[in-house]
Amino acid sequence: MQKHKILSFLLALLVSIGLWVYAVTVVNPNDKTTVRGVRVRLVGTADLESNGLMVTGGEEQYIDVEISGSRSDLKELNSSSLEAIADVSSISSAGDFDVSWTLDPPSNIASGDIKLVSSTANKISVKVSERKVRPEVPVVVEYVGDLADGYVRNDAVLTTDTLSVSGPAEEVNQIASAVVTVDLQGRTDTISGDFTYIFVDQDNNVIDTSSYLTVSVPTVRLSVPVLAFKQVELGVRIIDGGGATVDDVEYKLEPDTIGVTGSKDVLDKLDKLYIKDIDLADVPEDQTWDIKPEMPDGVTIRATEPSVRLTLKFKGLITRKFTVSSEDIIFHNESDSLSPGVQSIVITVRGKASDLNELRAQDITVSADLSKDYDSGAKKVLLTIKLPKGIQAGVIFGPYYLEMVERTS
Repeated sequence: MQKHKILSFLLALLVSIGLWVYAVTVVNPNDKTTVRGVRVRLVGTADLESNGLMVTGGEEQYIDVEISGSRSDLKELNSSSLEAIADVSSISSAGDFDVSWTLDPPSNIASGDIKLVSSTANKISVKVSERKVRPEVPVVVEYVGDLADGYVRNDAVLTTDTLSVSGPAEEVNQIASAVVTVDLQGRTDTISGDFTYIFVDQDNNVIDTSSYLTVSVPTVRLSVPVLAFKQVELGVRIIDGGGATVDDVEYKLEPDTIGVTGSKDVLDKLDKLYIKDIDLADVPEDQTWDIKPEMPDGVTIRATEPSVRLTLKFKGLITRKFTVSSEDIIFHNESDSLSPGVQSIVITVRGKASDLNELRAQDITVSADLSKDYDSGAKKVLLTIKLPKGIQAGVIFGPYYLEMVERTS
């Protein structure tokens, strides 16, 4: 019985050994395979950037490797599941470097279960550059082509007038500005949209940037207002008065036209712009005004200097002063409590010399209505002055008032 148990044990042992040998030599034997196009992935680039560096070459490299291991493991390996890792975190300066790599098998294979037999390269070459950031590169708008006749443009309105760029210092240091080009040819309406740009150096030469340069936005959104334009004649309205008529004055406008913008419909109706009404009765002598013209609704001045100088001069007229006694003033609705506070008033008259030389003070009628034109607070009354009929002259420097005093009882 004991002998039978021993024979059974030995037989089971022999069968187990046989199965193990079969599994090792037949079912899952060790073998070799070549995997082509294995990508080498760089790690440690964040450490480079924290030191003001960046990789500018060698980040896309592939190698062929020969690997040994069990057939079951080797079946899992291909260029998609297997990659190599190269650590660049120890690089501390700009330059060209040879960096070693290690295999990184898929997660279902332990790194010790496969071995590297050979490879096309034991190291890879990488280039490291100084990294620079410029937060404000100015955006410049350049124009090509001509607008349609009778149209002008305003300056472009940009959503951002600077760009932030970062990348290799040798590229960033060359950049002076980002240039956006807008084509105006034949346009009659506002131009809006997202525009691409190019980088130029200080001499306006185009810079060929690499893929390593990073910019805050890929395009610049802008709008260029395009408006109808017209050069409009300026004028003034002369109102006769004070002994002068439109024939007695001459005026000069500098400039005598002004450029304006607006809608085409509005400008088509605007042929002349009157900038001032001049009542000659209110202008006693030659005078100059600096006027900023008021524009109709929908019209805007387009001039570097929007002010217009108006010079008015009288011709062929003289002035004379006449003294009228308060006793000669005609009072209407007289008051027993009021009397003139001065003995006379001086009135200035303007007109032709031939008329004024014949005019006398007693020819001038001066009157006052104490019930209607008396200012009790200021204690003065407004005077009405009339010149003889047929005389071509007028009173200036008015209105005239006569001071009054209250009589004491």
